[in-house]
Amino acid sequence: MLELNGYIGFDADDPLKGNLILLTDSLTDGSFLVHHFLSTFLKAGHDVCFLALAQSFSHYNAVAQKLGLNLASLRDSGQLAFINGLEFSLQLMHAGIDSSRAGQPIALQCLVDQAATIQPLYHVIRDASAPKQRDQRNTGSRLLLIDDLSVLISLGLSVQQVMQFVHYCQASQPETTIICLVHHDTDVDDECNAALITQLRHRAHCVLQVQGLDSGYSRDVHGQLKISKRDPTGTTPNRNQPDITLQYKILDKSVTFFAVGTSSAVL
Repeated sequence: MLELNGYIGFDADDPLKGNLILLTDSLTDGSFLVHHFLSTFLKAGHDVCFLALAQSFSHYNAVAQKLGLNLASLRDSGQLAFINGLEFSLQLMHAGIDSSRAGQPIALQCLVDQAATIQPLYHVIRDASAPKQRDQRNTGSRLLLIDDLSVLISLGLSVQQVMQFVHYCQASQPETTIICLVHHDTDVDDECNAALITQLRHRAHCVLQVQGLDSGYSRDVHGQLKISKRDPTGTTPNRNQPDITLQYKILDKSVTFFAVGTSSAVL
């Protein structure tokens, strides 16, 4: 997977601070990119705040162990701040049933209270990102990883609310690299997810689009990756570079990338 970093101009020792990297997948699973960036930052010694909305901690830890990482120990050391987003909907349910929870902060309070904002969700990120251990220090490079933002749309948030959340994260942590996955199958008519991806693309410095093959399943080529790099601030000359399209094959502990049509099965 190291060659992927080269294609997007990413160096683990000097990550793209302040950049927003958007990951999208359609008709295939792009979560391997989430695991790639998670392991890359952690192995380089950077702090990571991981908002997991799609899977449990045990799932991510099982995959990380194949990549040589123990997320439990990294969480205990303070290098990894793991936020279990699967609990957000349970918070809403318990708040309506258990009166003893009245007054406790709820991350997605805006789903049941029209007067509430998306700020409580951002506060969860802010509090988790605050240095707690490791001698109360910051390594200088930090990743906010979100898997995946489309879950918030499924729970009932509007595109505007999700974008406000992303804006809060960018504005309050300008030196933090933000990487988020949004799942959107192109064969499904989902206007909200499509609108979310469109707006995120305008804010993103790099977009990685994972797509299934038009020809269907292949044993030797599992999908296609399109890399689009741009400057959303408009301050860089020739800021929109030509897109790069690669194909990939997922192995047990890694992913190999190659130019379109150069698979070992073809050559």
